[in-house]
Amino acid sequence: MNKLKKVGLTALATTLVTSASVAGELSVSGSAALSYTGLNTNSDVNPWAMGDSIKFNGGGDLDNGMTVSVYYELDGGTYDDYNLKLGLGDAGTLSFSGASSSGSGVDKLKDIVPNAYSPVYEATDSTDSGLIDITGNNQTSQWGYDVTVAGIDLSASYNPRGTAAGTKGGAETGYAIVYGGLMEGLELSAGIFDDGEEAENETFGVAYTMGAVSAAYQVTNVDYEAQTATDQDAQHYGITIAVNEDLSVGAARQEIEYDGAADDEVNSGISASYTMGSIAIGANMNTLESKNGSATAKDVEATVLNISFSF
Repeated sequence: MNKLKKVGLTALATTLVTSASVAGELSVSGSAALSYTGLNTNSDVNPWAMGDSIKFNGGGDLDNGMTVSVYYELDGGTYDDYNLKLGLGDAGTLSFSGASSSGSGVDKLKDIVPNAYSPVYEATDSTDSGLIDITGNNQTSQWGYDVTVAGIDLSASYNPRGTAAGTKGGAETGYAIVYGGLMEGLELSAGIFDDGEEAENETFGVAYTMGAVSAAYQVTNVDYEAQTATDQDAQHYGITIAVNEDLSVGAARQEIEYDGAADDEVNSGISASYTMGSIAIGANMNTLESKNGSATAKDVEATVLNISFSF
C-alpha cells in the first residue's frame, strides 16, 4: 500500500474552530481491480470494467483529548464520498458528511443482513427497494452523532435540506438503536426515518453470530402519505458461513410487498468471497423476480465477479 505521510491537518482543525494543534497523517490507499457484471437483460453491454477508486484517510489527536479524522474517496475522477469526524471520548462521535458517506442514523441499519460479498438487490436494477431510506436520506451536508450509553448503541442523523428540499419540508432526520446485551452474539435493532413528510419509514431487525455462522432477519415498512403512492413492506433475511479464514459463503432473500400490486418483488442470491494473500475475489449470483410487484415483469439475473490486488 502506497502512503503519503505526514500531511498536516491544521486546516482541518481550523475548520472545527479549535486552536489545538494536530499531529497526524493522511494516507492514500488503492488497489488494482477488475470486475465482471453480466445481466441477462443487457447482453449487448460489455460486462468488464476496471476499478477507479482511490481512498484518502487522515486523523490525529487534539491536545484537548479529542480526536479528529477525515476521509475522501476519489472515484472516477470525482470526490464522491467524504466525511469529517470529531471523537468526543465517552461522549460519542460527531460527524459531518460532505457527500454519500454518513454512516449515522438509519444508514447504520439500512441493511443488517450479512453477505459474503454484496447484497441480493445489487446489480439487478438501479433501484434498491424495500430499504428504510428508499424515499430519501440525502447524505450531502448531513450531520451525524453516535454514542454508546449503558451498552446501547444510539445513532442520529440530520440534514436541514434533504432529498425533498423545495417541495416539502425538506429536513430529514434518522434514528437508530442497537442492543446486544441480552445474550452473547445476539443484537436487536430498530430505526425510524423522517424524510421530509413524504413517507413514514421504520425498520426492525435481529442478528445473531455464533462462531463462523452469522444470520439476520429484518423487516422494513415504508408508508407514503400520498394516497397515489405505493407503500412497501419488506422482509429480508440471510446467512453467511466463514468456511475458513480465507473463504466465506452466503445466501439471502428479500421479499417486498407493494400495496395493491399483483405479486411480491423477490430478490434472492448467493455470494462468496476468497482471499489469497494480496488477492481478493468476490462473487454474487442474484435474481430479481416480479420487479415492483408486476406479474409480467421479466426476471433479471445478474452474475457479478470482482478481483482486486492490494499493494
